[in-house]
Amino acid sequence: MRTMLDIALNDLRIIFKDRSIYLNIVVIPIVLAVVVGFANGAGDSGVVSAPTVRIDVIDHDNSPASAAFLNALRATNANFVLCPADQTDDDICRLSGADFTPELAQTRLVDRIALAQITLPADFGDHVAAGENVSIIYRSNDSLSAPSYILQAVQTTVTRASGAIRAGRTAEQIADEFAPMAFLSEDEAAFPADVRARAETLWATDVIAIDYQLISASATSSASAGDGFGQSFPGMATMYVMFAVLPAVNAIIQERKNWTLQRLATLPISRTQIMGGKLLARFIIGMIQYAIMFGFGLLLGVNFGNDPLALLLVMISYTLCITALTLALTTILKTESQAAGITLLVTLTLAPLGGAWWPLEIVPSWMATAGHISPVAWAMDAYRSLIFYNGGLGDVIVPIAVLLVAAGVLFTYGAARFKFTN
Repeated sequence: MRTMLDIALNDLRIIFKDRSIYLNIVVIPIVLAVVVGFANGAGDSGVVSAPTVRIDVIDHDNSPASAAFLNALRATNANFVLCPADQTDDDICRLSGADFTPELAQTRLVDRIALAQITLPADFGDHVAAGENVSIIYRSNDSLSAPSYILQAVQTTVTRASGAIRAGRTAEQIADEFAPMAFLSEDEAAFPADVRARAETLWATDVIAIDYQLISASATSSASAGDGFGQSFPGMATMYVMFAVLPAVNAIIQERKNWTLQRLATLPISRTQIMGGKLLARFIIGMIQYAIMFGFGLLLGVNFGNDPLALLLVMISYTLCITALTLALTTILKTESQAAGITLLVTLTLAPLGGAWWPLEIVPSWMATAGHISPVAWAMDAYRSLIFYNGGLGDVIVPIAVLLVAAGVLFTYGAARFKFTN
């Protein structure tokens, strides 16, 4: 391990002798993150806000009961927009003037304009008033790129409404079976409804629910800490980790061409230690890149969530994946010109494809699915969960696991094929 560390530190000294490295890992990525952040809406407010979550509602009942149910759903997440009821002059529902129909709702769900669809039956209010069972239909395009927090919010709302109905049923049974209770006819009819109404009030004021609300920036925070920076700083950091790590492909090809690697291989150290040290150097640069970007983001007041351990594990797993990709590419690319061109192409393809430049929520569903070919997409899924939805380690286990598995596969492939000579 000491030998690997010595090789890594020597490579780092060589890398940081070139002063242009400071331009590439500090100045340019920070400037781009700020510019992209403002382009994505940073500075509009001092509050970090998640992207609008559109939920299409087909309400066949249009009763006070259905309105109360939808209001309770809105209360679970301030970013929910129930369409078409919440439509605004600036077309927040993205209806583009079209009439809202069940057919259009289905199309919007497939195209990911809406992330979920709820259908309330025509007799919803009657069943609720009678304390009877009633079903609603929930549809979504839930996938690894469309998290299930919407379903959890709907389930929370249903649980609250069901609890109130059960309370009403219990009150009705007590009124029927407990002989000492005497009611006037009108009082006996109103008793279950009154109990149900009181239960609904108690649920509304004291309900255990998953809170996906975002933390507001403090009054003293910069107004620049808007949602634009919450997207741009992790995105640009993730892209520039590739710019920092992938040049190792070119460096290794140069060392192989200059017989530096071959001379190292003649020393009393293993080839695993040699390559481990060189890859460790690039892994460290990648982590330094993350530290610079996220540190500057903190200075701007960007809130990176409440779980620093989960954030760190995402950084480590992603940087390991890119380091493994670097090793794999060294076994495929043979010349310096190939390495320079291909690594640049890989970075500028995987970064936007994976959502480093813009959130995948705004692209078509097929593009969001295809984007998860890129490790960037898995990292950005995790960052957005931590930053915008107050997620924790449990919420980002899948992206971390995918990145680590990809790193393992790429390391295995690269180690099996790597040669110290051309």
